[in-house]
Amino acid sequence: MTATTCNVCGTEGSVLHHRQHDRELRRCPGCGLVYVDPMPSAEEKAEIERRAHIEDLLPEVAEFFDNCHRDFREDAVIRGFRHGLQTIGRHVDGGKMLDVGPGTGIFLHLAHAEFAWNPVGIDICPESAEKAAREFDIDIDVGDFMDFEYAPGTFDCITMLDMLEHTIDPSAVLARAYDLLRPGGVLYVVVPNQRCLMTVLLDRYIRLGAPGGRFFMDRLYVPPHVYYFNPTALRTALERAGFQVASFEGGNVYLGRYRLPLWMRIPMEIALRGGGLVGMHAKLLALGKKP
Repeated sequence: MTATTCNVCGTEGSVLHHRQHDRELRRCPGCGLVYVDPMPSAEEKAEIERRAHIEDLLPEVAEFFDNCHRDFREDAVIRGFRHGLQTIGRHVDGGKMLDVGPGTGIFLHLAHAEFAWNPVGIDICPESAEKAAREFDIDIDVGDFMDFEYAPGTFDCITMLDMLEHTIDPSAVLARAYDLLRPGGVLYVVVPNQRCLMTVLLDRYIRLGAPGGRFFMDRLYVPPHVYYFNPTALRTALERAGFQVASFEGGNVYLGRYRLPLWMRIPMEIALRGGGLVGMHAKLLALGKKP
């Protein structure tokens, strides 16, 4: 499928951002959203996600999930999850939480064990859902968030952690979340920031045709991601879906769980820390409230 209109802001047309293998990366001239073209079909997308989970499509993240179990140790990822739950708690007083794409399930485990939420997850990948349910004894529905039979107004909170960038139609996903929340309920979204300092620097490096540019492009723009948000695009998406943006902040990626060589890790750490100092964080953390 070829996109001609920005999914987030509705601007017609796009400009070329990068060419990557058999796809292009296009940028919206309105909100700056970057997205792949052609967009994969639902069947193609499901296969990409299956490969990422089952076949180690991204080998550099193989160690990322090593700490995502019941006997986890404290690290920056766990502290980040708690920070998100504390942010949510400032806007809604508990109740029923749905995590879309729960992955390992550890976020829902913390929500239940430490913040007294009544949690449920939904995942399109049966293997991921089974593992999360087995490890943390949490109900995980298997299916598509867009058409699973949840009643409108069912949830007090919906969370999407590093999930929205995977979806073929993020505006429809946000509209569905709005419908499933009760009035006063909240949506908490975390996505990578395409305008973080590290990405901006590497984008320029790639455009110069410098050595290793293709290597860095394939790690910035990984196959499971089809949309790349920036602060303007994410705010616009939430507001167009009907949400009031109640909290919007930046966060950084914890590299301690990634299998990276020192020559790559050290400059990445410098860029991530520097980006945080100038407001160009690697992550965007947003909370939208349904009026």
